[in-house]
Amino acid sequence: MGCAPMAHLLWNEVMKYSASDPKWINRDRFVLSNGHACALQYTMLHLTGYNLSVENLKQFRKLGSQTPGHPESFVTSGVEVCTGPLGQGISNAVGLAVAEKHLAASFNTPGMSLFDNFTYVICGDGCLQEGVSCEASSLAGHLVLGKLIVLYDDNKITIDGFSEDVGKRYVAYGWQVLTVDDVSGGIKSLREAVNTARAETEKPTIIKISTVIGYGSPSKANSHAAHGAQLGPEDLAGTKEFYGLDPTKSFQVDDDVKAAYATSTAAGEAKKQEWDSMYAKYKEANPEKAAELERRFSGKLPDGITDKLPKFEIGTDKDKATRQFSNLCLNAVAGDMPELIGGSADLTPSNLTALKCSGDFQKDTPEGRYLRFGVREHGMSAICNGLYAYGGFRPFCATFLNFVGYALGAIRLSALSRFGVIYVMTHDSIGLGEDGPTHQPVEMIESLRSMPNINVFRPADSNETSASYQVALEKGETPSVICCSRSGVPAIESSTIEKATKGAYIAVDAADPALVLIGTGSEVGICIKAAKELADAGIATRVVSMPCQDIFLEQSDEYQKSVLPGNIPTLSVEAAAIHGWHRFSHAQVAMTRFGASGKGGAVFEAFGFSTENVVNKSKALVEFYKKAGSV
Repeated sequence: MGCAPMAHLLWNEVMKYSASDPKWINRDRFVLSNGHACALQYTMLHLTGYNLSVENLKQFRKLGSQTPGHPESFVTSGVEVCTGPLGQGISNAVGLAVAEKHLAASFNTPGMSLFDNFTYVICGDGCLQEGVSCEASSLAGHLVLGKLIVLYDDNKITIDGFSEDVGKRYVAYGWQVLTVDDVSGGIKSLREAVNTARAETEKPTIIKISTVIGYGSPSKANSHAAHGAQLGPEDLAGTKEFYGLDPTKSFQVDDDVKAAYATSTAAGEAKKQEWDSMYAKYKEANPEKAAELERRFSGKLPDGITDKLPKFEIGTDKDKATRQFSNLCLNAVAGDMPELIGGSADLTPSNLTALKCSGDFQKDTPEGRYLRFGVREHGMSAICNGLYAYGGFRPFCATFLNFVGYALGAIRLSALSRFGVIYVMTHDSIGLGEDGPTHQPVEMIESLRSMPNINVFRPADSNETSASYQVALEKGETPSVICCSRSGVPAIESSTIEKATKGAYIAVDAADPALVLIGTGSEVGICIKAAKELADAGIATRVVSMPCQDIFLEQSDEYQKSVLPGNIPTLSVEAAAIHGWHRFSHAQVAMTRFGASGKGGAVFEAFGFSTENVVNKSKALVEFYKKAGSV
């Protein structure tokens, strides 16, 4: 209730939107970052004619409803991003603002501004306490995102208390900071502040608005009890009386309110019609640009784009680290895929993600497609979610795999929201060596694999890296994590992109195998060497490369059994956590503790990732099942 004046001003006077076409590409974007207040957003969508009826409102927080307990972009029309985990929404909004600025620079022509929308955010103290919002807000100031406007609900209520001067912090970030002392008696001052914010094009704006939480409630106003507790029948009746409403009526919208919002809705549709007329002229004058725009917002990939991914030729191409192959993949498609935009968290020379076809996105070069995120892994990932949510983009971002831990909150929302963000994570194992266990990922891969709707790739060579990118690009509603090695890996003679797109395939086969070895990434090479020694010792061995467990499990049962029959002793080898491998193997060579500092090869050897150890473990496994009599 304390935020209601903000929502009323935005939806009734300020924002441009189309209830008849909720995906209109030049609509103003609205993000309710404090998603626990979603009843307010659902109310505004209902009042402005979106496909949200009174009956939908009555199903609030009920199973299967269009009004879930926090905003979900894939459930409710008019909701841009999933919010609820505090700080994510305002951080997504930075990505939305980057998207507008880039598209305006790329597609607008004199007299025809296809893209000129604002991004509006309502947030509370909790959002601004979360570190992710600090990261994203800092970058927003650096990038001069003048069309980003945040309305900060300064109700001075948090359970633990909050005494920080937020305004000074945002001044330091490079934002315009405005203050509105009261909205309970009217919205004149708020209207003036929003107009001032819209006029400032050189800085994003945060408006610090003093409010009373639960305003109008006889017993819960100005109390943290209004945050999560229901008002109760008596308090609800008293609140309605405070606002001059009939306390006996529920879900009642007075005629004058309906009329006011009908006018706002009609004004939004008129703006949409004006834009449609302009776009028709634009399309006639710029047919190629218009076709590109329509393709991008439809989610369709450019024709033949995955055919451009590199194919490794044994004896011709040199062995390299998979992070180097990743760089080749990015640059193979980027020139013909303008929606591919992204960058690294201050690790471009290590992640190898620079785009040769484009310069940086900066305040003076918004047409650039490479983002310098700085050391902001969490903010980077949340911003990429915002880029995807805007439409017309396939964002990617990169850091060391171990630092996924900083970004997991936003990555989880990529998966939940069905945003096909591509995460390039290099230095993918203890093999990175001297930096030691603080930098060596052990549990990170399994942490990611345990998440629904995300594909985790650990390619072993060039063809597998290309396959990882192919699947990542084709699966637009599933985020992908491509884990790449720091050091060189040998090519697999039998690998092809087609085979690797199945998630796992037979890299080395044997007639009537007595053992199966499964490897990922750099450990596949170890498995292949071990298989040769085992064959020489009379143990016919099949080697399976499994770049992606998730994709393999999508294949038919027939294919899965043709690769991993299940009735042959099977040993998996991966320099990461052991958990999860029991689904595929009878025994594992894996990590059960943190790593150690030392030369990469020495660390591998110390933890058992050597040909000798794999051979010994394999022999012991085969012997165990011989004595057992069956697998």
